[in-house]
Amino acid sequence: MSTTTINYTNLDYLRLMADGDKEMEQTMLEMLLVELPGEFEKMKILHEEKNWDELGKVSHKMKSTLAFIGNEELTNANARIEILSKNKEDLQNVSNMMAQFGNLLPVVMHELNQIAASY
Repeated sequence: MSTTTINYTNLDYLRLMADGDKEMEQTMLEMLLVELPGEFEKMKILHEEKNWDELGKVSHKMKSTLAFIGNEELTNANARIEILSKNKEDLQNVSNMMAQFGNLLPVVMHELNQIAASY
């Protein structure tokens, strides 16, 4: 079995919520692997459409999902996207945060896939 290097995720919260149930951990991981890319796609479309209200809502919903991943950069970028979108201010920064989110997500997804494969 190969060793997986984890640099971008911290699944302590996920493990805490699963309460030691490995099957539940795996189920939660699989949910993240499906949900994350789809939700980010929604965010990208809403950003392109400049639909700030809906972007803020989707970003708000992502907060609970991102808590399970434990990546502070993703969490902070998402929080900025939510606040700026809802307040319709500093919208150029929303673009920057979306880019940061988009750059981090593939790396995080790769780690989550590696972790899921190790179950």
